[in-house]
Amino acid sequence: MERRDFLKLAAGAAVATGLGAGVARAAVPRDKSELVPSAGAHFGAYVYAGNDAGVSQPEALETKIGHRLGINHCFHHYGTAPHTTRWQNDIAAGRIPMISWSAGPEARLQQIVDGVHNKEIDDQATLLASLGAPLFLRFTWEFDLRYTNTALFRAAWEHVHARFAGAPNVAFVWCPTWRAYRETFKADAFYPGDAFVDWIAADAYARPHTDPAYHYRAFDLMMDTAHAFAADHGKPFMVGETGVHRAAVDPVQAEWLTTTRSVVKSSYPLLKAFVYFHRDGDAPDGDDWRVTVPDGGPAQQAFAAYAHDPYFNPS
Repeated sequence: MERRDFLKLAAGAAVATGLGAGVARAAVPRDKSELVPSAGAHFGAYVYAGNDAGVSQPEALETKIGHRLGINHCFHHYGTAPHTTRWQNDIAAGRIPMISWSAGPEARLQQIVDGVHNKEIDDQATLLASLGAPLFLRFTWEFDLRYTNTALFRAAWEHVHARFAGAPNVAFVWCPTWRAYRETFKADAFYPGDAFVDWIAADAYARPHTDPAYHYRAFDLMMDTAHAFAADHGKPFMVGETGVHRAAVDPVQAEWLTTTRSVVKSSYPLLKAFVYFHRDGDAPDGDDWRVTVPDGGPAQQAFAAYAHDPYFNPS
């Protein structure tokens, strides 16, 4: 879907949900197929806002890079109130919401299959349908690190997917880590089937490592087999989370981002969304992914180049 067309739909959704209209009206869900751009890829981020609620606040980062993000990525913990206002505001502003909605520990997967949490699931489906614009739901991401019972995971995924039948605007994003495709080979066992997945994704981070093979590992050496998996299943591909560790003395961030932008454009035709994780770790030795240190520095400029690149700003 072209960005200008999404903006038109977003404006309509804002009226339908009462944003700017003063009166709430029933929204008509738009089809999730509209999320796939005809050329290029959406560019977005999770922008940490100083709390652990998972609400991304992209406005300050957008001001720094001089461009609106195409996707705003929020986390929604199970059993907590949804970030409805944030999602409505994103749609009104022309951003596509991406919601990473957790399923909880493995024991809770069985409860989902048993129908214990049907009301919560149905309420979420009704709410997201009412937003009236296409959006991403990255359900229980990085499951290859959390769960061991692959059959139970697939059953829980199918159960939730079925209860979203009335929300045709919600695209289900299936997102393990890159290692599930390339090293641990868990992807096939966790895959619920093409009928239950709209987008295939992977998470991957470039960080320092004592093994040279993993030291700021190249994008292509993490995402190549994931992209091939998406091709095999005929699905659009998404980078659900990525980040480059900010070293104190080695300017790796800018170089990695710049190289990756070129590689994606030349070698990843099914990659239709690229989402950055813009947050620093809590501890002094934590993973520092923000690109705005120093403000206006090479990493920030490399990040801004994505947002200003027509390829990552379908229009």
